[in-house]
Amino acid sequence: MEDYSQLMQKISSWSEELLLRGLSQFTLRDIEVLEQLVVETLRFQMNFLREVLEHMIEEGRRIALGNGNEGLMLLHYCRLTQYVQLSTQETS
Repeated sequence: MEDYSQLMQKISSWSEELLLRGLSQFTLRDIEVLEQLVVETLRFQMNFLREVLEHMIEEGRRIALGNGNEGLMLLHYCRLTQYVQLSTQETS
């Protein structure tokens, strides 16, 4: 359970940092972070969370290259943060 909590904390920390920078400041480094998180979700068999992260990677790559949809990115971001928030509420 501790590993699961650490995963949720990593996602939460990253999402807070992105919020402070702004979604339009999504970079290729963020993609690397998200790809590492996807690997961890596979370990826990968290398919829905993996899908949300993969959608963020896909749209984030477009944003980092200058042709993404910030509205769609915001949707994925909100889904991710809501998932983490609900998850941490249930474990506490």
